[in-house]
Amino acid sequence: MESHLFERIDQLRNANHILPLTKGLSDDQKYIIDQQFLLRIFPTEHQIKRKKEFDTIHKLSNFSNYVPKTIEFNHLEDLNKSYMILTFLPGKDADEGLKELTPIEQYDAGFLAGKELEKLHRFFAPPSYPSWYTVKKKKSDHYLLGLKNINVDKRIKQLLESYIKENEKLMIGRPNTFQHDDFHPSNLLIKDKTFAGIIDFERMDWGDPIHDLQKLGFFSKQVSVEFTRGVIDGYLDAQTIDSSSFWELYALYSAMHIVSSLVWGLKIVPETFDLLLKNSLEVLKDHENFKNNIPKWYLPSNR
Repeated sequence: MESHLFERIDQLRNANHILPLTKGLSDDQKYIIDQQFLLRIFPTEHQIKRKKEFDTIHKLSNFSNYVPKTIEFNHLEDLNKSYMILTFLPGKDADEGLKELTPIEQYDAGFLAGKELEKLHRFFAPPSYPSWYTVKKKKSDHYLLGLKNINVDKRIKQLLESYIKENEKLMIGRPNTFQHDDFHPSNLLIKDKTFAGIIDFERMDWGDPIHDLQKLGFFSKQVSVEFTRGVIDGYLDAQTIDSSSFWELYALYSAMHIVSSLVWGLKIVPETFDLLLKNSLEVLKDHENFKNNIPKWYLPSNR
């Protein structure tokens, strides 16, 4: 860490122990301060967007005790840097932490994570925010166009495009609420053999809350089927949406996520493309090429 930062940020100046945090895809400089605070430093050009993130986290802490508390947001004009300080949530990310749990403990951790996510979805988007259908369809059309240039079996590309186009009408009239937009084990914490927190809100957005579950079959199921089932059961425990409508939307967003992952992955992190393709093919298999809305791993017959 640059030494001049110590004199500029109170928590650093008074700290006894500072630990750099390098895990994750974020470009932020991240530091754990005295196991109490998390400092995130980023270019000032991102300040407006990140201040919205900071303010949203502050409001979300009124809905759940499993998100960080906000401490400070400020900028260092002469360094062209800004920073936010949040409370540090202890624990292992679920990618690692779930390995230490029994199947029942994994399910229970997932159930609690799902319940807490549902609480966050009670925070509605600003009234002026455009409709979910308008926003998501524009993004989906963009990714479907990009999919045409990806070196993947033509039949798979046709299947995905047809399925999405036939079902995108399901998004009409869906609510606009907070979306974490990166909800999967890498951004969830396990401590004392249970779920302990939701972290990394940098990709937050607004839209259909069900969309926040789009990565479960892609990233979560590979870590723990029991945990992933628990997330869905915990989420639905407090939801009023009927089961059929939920699974229709879940399948649609899973298909859309395959497309965006392949297009985005090849462009931004091409070294991960093979893994993204492997996970995409698993999702297709789990839904029998989207003949079934409910994935195989969730069905009672596979428990």
